[in-house]
Amino acid sequence: MLPFVRCRSLLALAACAAALATVSARETAAEYNQAVRATTILRTSTDVAGTPLAYPTDGAAEVSGLLVELPPGAETGWHKHTVPCFAYILAGEIAVTQKDGPTRTFHTGDAFAELVNIEHNGRTVGAETVRLVFFATGTKGQPFTVKNPPTTKP
Repeated sequence: MLPFVRCRSLLALAACAAALATVSARETAAEYNQAVRATTILRTSTDVAGTPLAYPTDGAAEVSGLLVELPPGAETGWHKHTVPCFAYILAGEIAVTQKDGPTRTFHTGDAFAELVNIEHNGRTVGAETVRLVFFATGTKGQPFTVKNPPTTKP
């Protein structure tokens, strides 16, 4: 965590910028003041499969935020996201199986960039309801998730 820095001149501002540029990604969330703390939970340029993120440019930008809850034994159903989406696990454990690919398990406190244009299914692991915050960076009027017809698990 960086201490709060107050820059009062152009020279001091340049020195502050140079100092901040040398700090690692984990330490770049600077405090707003003595009482407020900012902690980086995710910084990525790829989704969990390693595909570079690309934001849509085919219309007006729209961000959607959802609180998603999956009770024990629940599954999302096979689907894919058409735009970059991000999740933060508030509670529980979820296993995300990628069609023709690996299964990744995420736990309370994990943040990740969802798979883009890759079919996948999420299912609750264990007896605790999964609660996650989900954000999609899409285009106004366009779906950010496309449900697929039921398929057999890989």
